[in-house]
Amino acid sequence: MRIAIVGGTGSEGRGMALRWARTGHAVSIGSRDAERARACAAELSAAGGAPVAGATNADAVRDADAVVLSVPYAAHAATLEELRAVLSRHLHPRRAMLTVPA
Repeated sequence: MRIAIVGGTGSEGRGMALRWARTGHAVSIGSRDAERARACAAELSAAGGAPVAGATNADAVRDADAVVLSVPYAAHAATLEELRAVLSRHLHPRRAMLTVPA
């Protein structure tokens, strides 16, 4: 399964990314800052022995089967608004979106 974690550079996102990657899922962590996401993904890949990709939030969710929103609750509305277009185009109705208030 391809899993995108929006806000994946935070504590909760990092923990989920590491565990899902170790079980064989293709994980991409997203951030507003793509370089930060790539650096975090490289760190997680090295620590976990399984590849994790890093990208902008929008790029991370583009091909995901499941999307996890892992940002502070106060940022949910703004983050979802920012991702509205890409989610409406790329998140199939049979795919899952989960929220994990950080």
